[in-house]
Amino acid sequence: MLAPPASAAEKITFTIPSFNMFEAPYLVAAQKGYFAEEGLDVEFLVANGGVATPALMSGSVTASASSASALAAIMKGAPLRIVLVQQDRAVFQLWSTRPDVHSLADLKGKQIGVETRGDSGEVATRIAFQAAGLGPDPVGFVPLGTANASSAVSGVLPGFVLATTDISQLRSAGALEKAHVVMDYGKTVQLPINGMAVSEKLIVEQPDVLKKMLRAIVKGMRYTRAFKAQTIAILLKLAPASAAGALSVDYDQYTSSLTPRLEVSTDLIRADLDVRAILLAMPREGVPPIDAIYDFAPLRGAEADVNASRWKPTP
Repeated sequence: MLAPPASAAEKITFTIPSFNMFEAPYLVAAQKGYFAEEGLDVEFLVANGGVATPALMSGSVTASASSASALAAIMKGAPLRIVLVQQDRAVFQLWSTRPDVHSLADLKGKQIGVETRGDSGEVATRIAFQAAGLGPDPVGFVPLGTANASSAVSGVLPGFVLATTDISQLRSAGALEKAHVVMDYGKTVQLPINGMAVSEKLIVEQPDVLKKMLRAIVKGMRYTRAFKAQTIAILLKLAPASAAGALSVDYDQYTSSLTPRLEVSTDLIRADLDVRAILLAMPREGVPPIDAIYDFAPLRGAEADVNASRWKPTP
């Protein structure tokens, strides 16, 4: 008698903005075999939120790391949920190449470059201006797309927002020599950032698949926290054009902003939703309740499983 064939791995497609440090737990989980151990065959697709969120809504992808874009869609009624949040502190800085721009007040009434309208960089900027007493809408925002970093340093706009991962790479290439930091948001601005979104359908109809994904990601996060050098080596393998020194800086900034358990408090979520409601011209009473936007229950179940197994990361 022939042995029955092994069951095929469950195929999942996962959009990520790029192969950088912000995606480390997902990439580590794939490279270390944590997804495979759960019977999952993961394929990463590089796409920004403008592409990733419609794909998630249509069911053509399983999960998306573009949580800011997904959040805006959820607030408008999209049947999606954010099931984990990696960071609770803004990982952005506001830069300028103009000699007369050194404060937020110097930029009032001017234009600021962001990657995508409504992204976390724009939300962090609005929160920073509001905290400085300049209102939540004192500047205009210009979307520069995925070329944000290279376009920004050209000096076309008086101000531009960069993620810390872009900054370290640009510095290593000498591209920021004529620019200066106006504000480091990471020191003052808190907001939920860098999460994973899935469809309501996945949560309801395939909770086992979601739980397997989350168990692998929990392991990937624990490995990332535990092993700096090995995590950097994995990213260099996947993105060989990156500089090891820049990734080392990215790692330190990234891990310093991580949430304790891949979720954030309701107070932080409410403050973020207030700003996003302004961005969407939505009355506060029109904002969906938090449990219609975030669902951390599957994550908690996955964490409980990993803890019960006494699993520990090894290099």
